[in-house]
Amino acid sequence: MAEGGPDPAVGRGGVPVYERVASVLRRGIVAGTLAGGTRLVQPRIAAALGVSVTPVREALRRLAAEGLVQLDESGGAVVHELSQAELVEVYELRRLLEPLAVTRAAKEASEVRLVEAVELVAAMHEVRDVAIWSEINTRFHSVIEEAGCSPQLAAILRRLRALSALYVTHSLLSTPERVEAGNAEHREILEAVIANDPEAAAAAVERHLEGTLRTLLEVREVDGHRFGARADRWWGRRPPE
Repeated sequence: MAEGGPDPAVGRGGVPVYERVASVLRRGIVAGTLAGGTRLVQPRIAAALGVSVTPVREALRRLAAEGLVQLDESGGAVVHELSQAELVEVYELRRLLEPLAVTRAAKEASEVRLVEAVELVAAMHEVRDVAIWSEINTRFHSVIEEAGCSPQLAAILRRLRALSALYVTHSLLSTPERVEAGNAEHREILEAVIANDPEAAAAAVERHLEGTLRTLLEVREVDGHRFGARADRWWGRRPPE
């Protein structure tokens, strides 16, 4: 129970409170408002969002499972810091696994999944906000991977995508023209899946990942101050330099 009144586990629209908290924090982390190395203070987050500490604690556990924060022994959390070494490793793993996922999707995808993917591709063409585009991009890849009916593979890729989103959003702030290239590549992946062409789908996703990684590596500041340099304006506090 929150002080002064009830704090139900389920909030507006039937969404669990901890999921709403996790969504707010996730968006801040991915957009860079909550910079890498920022310590997230549970009571401050709870007060800002009008909830008790309990859903905040659950939200931080969820984000830790996604690799977006690291928990410490006291129950606190620190926002994950970006590095070029991690970026390369994440994309090496994605380049191994995503061709398999889209190959399965090209064979197994249901009409419901395909319709959702078509809608997401259309939405990415319309949106102009980089952070929102990144969220839709993540959802598009999730839908395609889930369409392959391989829950274990989809779960592994979900965590890799969560980490990727940190880098993608930051890079798009510097190279917004990459959005148009990404849109064309997503369309190519989707067309191959709809055509039930596993080889073309795998080739398309390989080109997409190669293009994305190339752009990310061209953003020279990936190991420097641009990534994670934006001062926290929410509920965390930066450690001393």
